[in-house]
Amino acid sequence: MRAHDSRGRHTTTFRALLPLPGGACLIDTPGMRELKLTGSEDLAQYADIEALARQCRFSDCAHGNEPGCAVRTALDSGELSAARWHSYLKLSAEREQQEAALEAQLRRHANPRPTRVLGRRQREPR
Repeated sequence: MRAHDSRGRHTTTFRALLPLPGGACLIDTPGMRELKLTGSEDLAQYADIEALARQCRFSDCAHGNEPGCAVRTALDSGELSAARWHSYLKLSAEREQQEAALEAQLRRHANPRPTRVLGRRQREPR
């Protein structure tokens, strides 16, 4: 897997169903590039971070160097691990990208561009 974009090489040439500990299964199938997030359940596993964010002094806190940032305090104290925080940020960014792409697609379909007919004008029948 490449570090700069978290993607690997597409080398799968056959399908495989791999049982995992705990009863889960992993499907490795050719042609599947990625799974996309759906709905709001994607960030449900980060309810603790969402709760911390609601405790920040400012409602528009970016969780950087703002005074009274509960997330930054939790990171500094070790209550929130940096790895978990970065995972949350990555998932949030992916969700924002998908929402922006969906909005753009909806705008394109709501306001289609007029099409031009290319080529010569047809003659009137004689």
